[in-house]
Amino acid sequence: MRYVSIIWAAGMPAPADLAVIQRELPAWVDDVNARGIRLIGRELDLPDTGVTVRVRDGETLVTDGPFAETKEFVAGFDVDEFADRDEAIQVAASCPISWFQAIEVRPFTGGLTLTEQALAFGRGQDGGATPYLLGAWAAESPTAVLDDKKLVAECESWRQDVRARGVHVLGNELGGRDTATTVRVRDGKTVLSDGPSGETGEFMTSIDVVSCADRQQAIDLAAAHPAARYHSVEVRPFYQG
Repeated sequence: MRYVSIIWAAGMPAPADLAVIQRELPAWVDDVNARGIRLIGRELDLPDTGVTVRVRDGETLVTDGPFAETKEFVAGFDVDEFADRDEAIQVAASCPISWFQAIEVRPFTGGLTLTEQALAFGRGQDGGATPYLLGAWAAESPTAVLDDKKLVAECESWRQDVRARGVHVLGNELGGRDTATTVRVRDGKTVLSDGPSGETGEFMTSIDVVSCADRQQAIDLAAAHPAARYHSVEVRPFYQG
């Protein structure tokens, strides 16, 4: 089953912590890549490069910054192939990042297809375009009466349209908040929390990556995303080093 492992950062790591991550992470990545567990992984640009898009009464509302106004933010994610939740937790706990930050693991619903375009994205081969994360965030109470099944169907139609235009890299709906587990390792002990990470109780309902000529194109795609009418879509570029 394919999972997303979302890396949550509570601010920038302390220099000593960052040194440990930089020293230990390459060997971990090589190991999970060789075992066929980690399929794709990318780092996001800093939160202040993002915007949040909502559509209300047909009007597109764009707010600077990430969706959640907290010290925690999504720093990046991996797409992984796990046998089950137990393996997802074990691998997350073995990642050096979990020693200092939090890793939320959650399955994709309906699977996730990785095309050659998606694999190239994972290698950092963006072809002159800029990849953006479109993360749909759900509040505890939606702003309008919501039919979940209808919304999921509308989101799939949106993805089919974006794929036909050649700019959809990867993405799908995520399992509900009850399928999420947040993993931290502190003083050598694995600490598990049921549910998504973050301080607000809100959570991402889907992840999509799009390849865009500029930020305005990414905003336009987010505004067309059906979730923007009920919830919010965070638009953030991936780091291109």
